[in-house]
Amino acid sequence: MNLTFKIILDKRKESKNGTYPVKLRVYHKTEYKDLFLRIKVKIEDWDDVNQLVLPTNSEYEIFNAKIVADKSKVHKLLLLHDQPNAKPSDIISALNPEQEAPAPKAKSRSIIKYGEDIVKTLTKTGKVGNAYVYSTAINKLKSFAKTDNFPFESLTYKKLVEFQDSLLADEIKVNTISVYMRTIRAVYNRAIKEGIVSVADYPFKAYRVKNEKTVNRVLTLQEIRSIATCSLPVDTPIWHWRNFFLLSFALIGINFSDLLTLKGKDVVNGRIVFRRRKTGKIYTIKLQEKAIELLSYYADLSNLNKDELLLPLLKQVKDPLKLKKDVWQAIKTCNEYLDRIAKKLEIGKGVTTYYARYTWANVARSSGYSKDIIGQALGHSYGNTTTSIYLDDYDNEIIDAANEKVIAVVFK
Repeated sequence: MNLTFKIILDKRKESKNGTYPVKLRVYHKTEYKDLFLRIKVKIEDWDDVNQLVLPTNSEYEIFNAKIVADKSKVHKLLLLHDQPNAKPSDIISALNPEQEAPAPKAKSRSIIKYGEDIVKTLTKTGKVGNAYVYSTAINKLKSFAKTDNFPFESLTYKKLVEFQDSLLADEIKVNTISVYMRTIRAVYNRAIKEGIVSVADYPFKAYRVKNEKTVNRVLTLQEIRSIATCSLPVDTPIWHWRNFFLLSFALIGINFSDLLTLKGKDVVNGRIVFRRRKTGKIYTIKLQEKAIELLSYYADLSNLNKDELLLPLLKQVKDPLKLKKDVWQAIKTCNEYLDRIAKKLEIGKGVTTYYARYTWANVARSSGYSKDIIGQALGHSYGNTTTSIYLDDYDNEIIDAANEKVIAVVFK
């Protein structure tokens, strides 16, 4: 028999997703002719010896069935063409499959639409925080591009710089811009891994995401006292937002997102017991008199509905993504009122809700408490395993006493 054949993996032609085409190669001495079998697999999924796809490929059974069928056809054709002048092209022509025409260049996918798909997936899988971050960054890019059909390849280094400059012109802080840029970069990296865009088009090779050093978010004892005691019109928005900030402080600087989503069921035997949304860690904080006083403006602590929110700031909690947006809007509003109060009191700091947590730690430290106790109160973890075990066994009374003292120092 003059003609022979082999099924090969053409390792010269790598696809964007890291796969290679499987081909039928018919030989006659030094002459050969190839036929693409419409199968593409990764190198590690191919068995050169047996000329089959390995089980590591999820579609190996389908692919191998086609390969075996094609081998059988070729064997029959080789018998029919067992002639001295037979050529490899005779076998390929006799197989007569529909030859794969050169595909037209695929229309490049939009980074914005791709990012929106990621947001949907994150939301469905319960990763609402990440979904919100991705959604915000993608919407900023969409606003800049003035279209949702913005191809990956259009996001060049020049466009990244223009996008950054447009955000700066809108007076968005450098660290917030950094979050947007890192998110866009993550979207691009994911698309490269999925073979949607080529690494050759990657615009972040030259562009560097910039950060600014975070300002120390701590109030002095005198500053937190002045905020707690300054005269504000009762039952006005600025008065209520000051209350929420002070309540956060009185609950050992509880994260505002957690504070706003506390429900009646989280009040257990005179304590707030909740799972922090960001870390999943369970906290238990005794309701000191000041916290009870502040909460009583908004909830009847003697007759709580376990499914109702303690604070009347969020309208719904069923839609996770909308809830996240509502929480962020509430934090933004609170920060605006805190800024007004700080200016009124001539506090030269951009006071935000974050100040409650760090200021609590600062006052506790100045009151003589160790970093270990403060860290345990704030829910910090420690690298030293032995220390971590010891701290986890602290009686709640130690933390309760520390918080009681801190509150007494501020609200004396």
